[in-house]
Amino acid sequence: MRKYYKTVAIIGFISKGIIYLVIGVLSLLAALRMGGESSGTNQALTFLKRQPFGQIMLLFLGVGLLCYSFWMFLQSIKNPEKLDSSRRSKSRRFGLFTTGLVYTAVAIMAFYHLFTNSYKGDSETRYMSFLDPSVISYIFIGVGIILLVQAVILIRGAFKGGLLDQFNLEGQKHHRIIRSVGRFGFYARAFVVLIIAYFFLRAGIYSGSNDIKGMQDAFAFMDQSSSGRILMAFTAVGFISYGAFFVFLTRFRSFGTED
Repeated sequence: MRKYYKTVAIIGFISKGIIYLVIGVLSLLAALRMGGESSGTNQALTFLKRQPFGQIMLLFLGVGLLCYSFWMFLQSIKNPEKLDSSRRSKSRRFGLFTTGLVYTAVAIMAFYHLFTNSYKGDSETRYMSFLDPSVISYIFIGVGIILLVQAVILIRGAFKGGLLDQFNLEGQKHHRIIRSVGRFGFYARAFVVLIIAYFFLRAGIYSGSNDIKGMQDAFAFMDQSSSGRILMAFTAVGFISYGAFFVFLTRFRSFGTED
């Protein structure tokens, strides 16, 4: 595998890690009532923009997330690490392609924040208002089911270890610790995805609302329960672990044979 590909992957891992670290830290501070706020990707980007040299950080982050998307597309299409042609490998490559699409969208969000003056992170933005409410309901039910399946896959993959095997950590120094950090992070992410799936299913089945909920709303939802602050803090630490895991990959992940 070309060294260029490895460099792109490493930049991408760092960028993805930063996003989840910021989300986790802001949400943890909110849970501890230390000045943060329940946070999602949009809020994390807004936070970074407000910092000194924020526009430079957003520029590098947007480029880095494009690098991560490129690495996902590369694994999916060119298969530089020579995955076999089994059904499991084909499913994984399809998943990598869809992940690339998701982080391309996040990169576009970063550039949007870079080139606009708005700091407002509106979690109540309404979309698709031009569609019939019944159509929106069906769409939201479909999205909810997809998210529910994704959460189950995350939990199953983290529990059985297959999800972590794809990162080629076996035999690397401290790989057991890194896998534990990653497993905890994947569980936390799956938990938040379950809550977002609940939002979509509830909106589609009961209200027909076209308010799109995301990670910020999921953390806020946890904060409303009787033990919400503890649950929110626990999940925020999980997101910090998830971000740290991807940063660790820049040092410990093994890649295919380099050209």
